[in-house]
Amino acid sequence: MALFAEATSIRDVIAFPKTAAGTDLMLDSPNPIEQKQLDELSIAIKKASK
Repeated sequence: MALFAEATSIRDVIAFPKTAAGTDLMLDSPNPIEQKQLDELSIAIKKASK
């Protein structure tokens, strides 16, 4: 896409840019979330069985 847009940097065309450390500045992710947020969305995290 960077070639088509004639962008000088790939960061100019990345939809969800990340920092050099791989984090998203807009969402502060990846980051642990609170149980309250999981409950609000009816999401359950299950541990993998060995």
